[in-house]
Amino acid sequence: MGRDLEGAKITLNEYLDRWLETAVRPRVRPKTFHDYQGMLHRYPRPILGERVLAELRPLDLQTMYQHMSERGLSARTVRYAHVLLKSAMQQAVRWRLLLESPADGLKSAQQLRNEMRSLTIAQARTSLKAAEGTKYGTVLAVALTTGMCPSEYLGLKWQDIDWERQTVRVVRSIQRLNGEWCFSDTKRSRSRRPIKLQNWIVGLLRRVE
Repeated sequence: MGRDLEGAKITLNEYLDRWLETAVRPRVRPKTFHDYQGMLHRYPRPILGERVLAELRPLDLQTMYQHMSERGLSARTVRYAHVLLKSAMQQAVRWRLLLESPADGLKSAQQLRNEMRSLTIAQARTSLKAAEGTKYGTVLAVALTTGMCPSEYLGLKWQDIDWERQTVRVVRSIQRLNGEWCFSDTKRSRSRRPIKLQNWIVGLLRRVE
């Protein structure tokens, strides 16, 4: 089974346009699609976009990753670009536009994971005391006692609280898309979960309801 002739005619830019619209947009959320577009626009497209798709070689992609690293971009950003290009190239193989993916076998820069740091009990109490009586006090209390990430606790609505069971259910998140804040369903089913609220948190929420 050979490669279709089209793969030797279209540029990477032309292919990425079609890949995004045909293979990506139908299966991801709008924010994810917007993030993919932005990443490809900032990095792979300026360097490799005008190259013919079928002429891309592993060295071309590796050189691009090196160029990104030399610009001071984080290993996480380089890896993100690699993951997107690898996915796009694998689809090109399935569509018979390429015989093999130029991204196969390549490794992007390794991301160094920073050790997670959390507030001590004393620091948490100090933060809560400082925010007490302000409009941020209740939000901070919920954040510190539930372990939710900002996009989750800022996406809560009153209807998510079960007053009888003293729980709150995570069913949505808040995200910034095209310069505007919007609500969206949680990305993964495991993110949808009930969280037990401490008695004093329930009391705080009752007072501001």
